[in-house]
Amino acid sequence: MIIGLTGGIASGKSTVSKYLAEKGHKVYDADKIAKDISEKKSVQEEIIFNFGNKILDENGNVDRKKLKTIVFENKDKLNKLNGIIHPKVIDFYRNLKEKNTDEILIFDVPLLFESGIDKFCDKILVVISDYEIQLNRIVERDKIDRDLASKIIKSQISNEERIKKADIIIENNSSLEELLKKVERFCETI
Repeated sequence: MIIGLTGGIASGKSTVSKYLAEKGHKVYDADKIAKDISEKKSVQEEIIFNFGNKILDENGNVDRKKLKTIVFENKDKLNKLNGIIHPKVIDFYRNLKEKNTDEILIFDVPLLFESGIDKFCDKILVVISDYEIQLNRIVERDKIDRDLASKIIKSQISNEERIKKADIIIENNSSLEELLKKVERFCETI
């Protein structure tokens, strides 16, 4: 069985993912997969070709923070970056789906619905948090201003849309202890 795990930025999805991995489940994190893909020389060259030298650090490498600022200021540029990375990530998950027998796999994908990877999943688990909680978590975690944090949240589909497509919903507006209790209850059902 393949379980798609998703949620908006700073919803607690990564905490849930980490906990599931600690419980022995095989978790495939799209952010890590995308990062690995984006660090390949051919992909780096494609990103530089499309976004120019202004995204490079002093060593000539793509500066992810500079790139993030550029793409979240301009939806066309975000779509361009996604057009480079997403097809390669989707192929990775498609291959996992085709090879899977009866194992329980967790596909941890922030853009599960937007990418179409939800179609490879048997069940969808969505982690949600209130907007203000997400905003404060992003500002604190990523050390960015509230305006950029808000743009990042608004670039994603809404919690309402995620909920419509979910089989299981975990609300994460309180403590870590409460979140893990909810995840534990979910684990008992799989």
